[in-house]
Amino acid sequence: MRPSVERPVYMDSGILWRVLIVWFVLTLCAFAGAVYCALSQLTRYNLEPVVVSFQRDYRSFWTTFPAVTACFIERMDPIKAKSAIELFWNVTEESDPDRYQYYYEFIELLSDVSFRTNLQNFWKYQDDETLNDIDLLQLAIHVHPTLLLKIITSDVNTAVHWTPVITEVGLCMTFNSKYSEYQFSLQDVEWIGHDLLKCHYHSGQCFVRIDAMSKTVRFFIHSPFEISTAISNPTGEVSSGEELIIDFKAVEIQAAPSVRHLTPEQRRCRYPDEWISNSIRAYSFGLCQMHCRNRMAMMFCGCRPYFHVKGGWYNK
Repeated sequence: MRPSVERPVYMDSGILWRVLIVWFVLTLCAFAGAVYCALSQLTRYNLEPVVVSFQRDYRSFWTTFPAVTACFIERMDPIKAKSAIELFWNVTEESDPDRYQYYYEFIELLSDVSFRTNLQNFWKYQDDETLNDIDLLQLAIHVHPTLLLKIITSDVNTAVHWTPVITEVGLCMTFNSKYSEYQFSLQDVEWIGHDLLKCHYHSGQCFVRIDAMSKTVRFFIHSPFEISTAISNPTGEVSSGEELIIDFKAVEIQAAPSVRHLTPEQRRCRYPDEWISNSIRAYSFGLCQMHCRNRMAMMFCGCRPYFHVKGGWYNK
């Protein structure tokens, strides 16, 4: 065999420098990419350091029953409205029909108030001095129909208490709501909380039955730790003699104690005791929205709708 002879390969110096530059750039890009991936993972961990896990021990699951807010479609009793006009303005239908009709339409608008539909209709009353000293909330309560809702629950040993609340869609009633305190309409009455209804996960006899009796009622079903707001979608309307049956599936989310040490920006949620402000010593999405709309009304109008004047801790 003939011995092989390795011959040296000579490369132009210009090409050599180009090759070195290309490899240097590739190495630098690879290093920069590795650093970028590491920093991205670190940033993601700092922003979302939460791991979701599921527990399937259904036998020990007890869930809180939903809250129910009920609002009459017609929230003005004509007989009570007639009495209120005579009481507040000393006007009767016989003495001054035009003035009586004027105040009657005002009370009708006041009773049917809604944050997102008819607030603009109050502008025509803004210069009426006869309305300046009227407590609008008390007037709305005065003409509201008498409560005619009968309720039956699966827990016969627990008494159900309807709480009168003033919402962004007018006067309503609610039960099994922890946060109804911040919509309590009876400002001269001390707030008294009640234990929430609970159901076992496997219970097939967990129910609430509400009879509307003689008036059409609009129902809002929501969390006991939430309120009904202007943007809440009603679950349904029930007229006299009708029946609405709704089945619910409970999904309960709990946070581990270590999650509390994270910032609200990291966990993207707040605990109920992380107050919105000193005036609202609780937190929920609906309370936060209501608080923002209240501040916007004060900012742009210098006043706020009467349904934002709440009882309980809200005014303190």
